[in-house]
Amino acid sequence: MSSVGLVLNFVWAMLLVVALAYVAARLLKRIGLGKSSPSRYLNQIDYLPLGPKRGIALVQVVDRTVALGITDQSVSFLMEVTPEAMAQRATEVIAGVGEPPSLSQFAEEMIRRWKRDDRA
Repeated sequence: MSSVGLVLNFVWAMLLVVALAYVAARLLKRIGLGKSSPSRYLNQIDYLPLGPKRGIALVQVVDRTVALGITDQSVSFLMEVTPEAMAQRATEVIAGVGEPPSLSQFAEEMIRRWKRDDRA
């Protein structure tokens, strides 16, 4: 066999292997083995990085949505987010109404909620 024939056979075999791997991956994903998250009850909705290894995550836990503060050392519960608040904010964003809250407004709201929770 000539060297050109060997190269063509090699290329054909490689294409076949890649195609079979692609089909196998699609089938495994379809039956649920290729999920990116094995969790059925948790879903990360959004994440806002606030610096290196710091941020706020919006996570759905079964039927509740919570905001979590995440740092390199810990994860802290910040607040529960109601579906009504999320729907209102989504409507405002779509309509282009209002401006996003400033960092000081967010901090004031978090302090207010923290103080309210301490009294309860």
